[in-house]
Amino acid sequence: MTIAITGANGFVARNFIALLLEDTAPREIRAIVRVPGAALRELPSTDLDLVTADVTRPETLRTAFDGCEAVVHTVAVPTERRASFDAVNVRGTENVVAEATRAGVRRIVHMSAIGADPDSPFPFLHSKGRGERAVTGSGIPYVALRPSILFGKGDDFFPKLGFSLHFPVVPVPGDGSARFQPLHVGDLARAIRAALRGTMSGVHEIAGPDVVTYDELLTETMRGYRRRRPRLHLPVPLMKPAAVAMGLVMADPPVTVAQLDLLKVDNVPTRNAIEQVFGITPRPFRGGLAYLAA
Repeated sequence: MTIAITGANGFVARNFIALLLEDTAPREIRAIVRVPGAALRELPSTDLDLVTADVTRPETLRTAFDGCEAVVHTVAVPTERRASFDAVNVRGTENVVAEATRAGVRRIVHMSAIGADPDSPFPFLHSKGRGERAVTGSGIPYVALRPSILFGKGDDFFPKLGFSLHFPVVPVPGDGSARFQPLHVGDLARAIRAALRGTMSGVHEIAGPDVVTYDELLTETMRGYRRRRPRLHLPVPLMKPAAVAMGLVMADPPVTVAQLDLLKVDNVPTRNAIEQVFGITPRPFRGGLAYLAA
């Protein structure tokens, strides 16, 4: 099987490629990257079929999937700093689907998000819903995975949460009761592999075993960094000006206004498919952030 992986040097794709390289089953991995120089430093192996393409520029995708049985699409933006949700999460996915259709790809595994919905009032979830709809309506057999927030070495979320530990008192948005069900990136990689191997289809929400609040996320982050800080719960509207200010002076701020708004939506699956559908016993989240200290 030849598998094309978009965003191959991203967090999810790197871990998935590393898992494939451990397998004994022969596969050719076509790594689709936007900036090849940076990708070569980040990919888990240089022995890959490296292809340069930008999902927002459909002409660069032409022939990228030729000869591939499957495409794993991982490219997305969680904030609108360098590119818009519409350009990447929506039209980028549509471009991938169009090229996969032209190339005769037989299966797509798509990274979606819990809460993805074309009718969502939240811009990120709205864009992920429209991108997911492009996949589900493509006519190509598909599996769309909706993971909860991810943890694991090299993740982006918890180091950003850890940024708040630089303050003498850690500000907490709202009452800290927003719920999450973190999934280890290695377990997501195993779910992607299972989605490629089998004949399953459909949209599946997946998460780890532990449902935790924002306050508990922060507690585990402190534990991971081996630091303790007092915390102060603040109304979300009072935190938005600080988020705006950080966005003006930082290239990659730890939080945005849109992300603060997303705390209104619990990031937990309605039905967790990780064990029943994918046969994976997920790793616990509590005590799982020791990698942060390194």
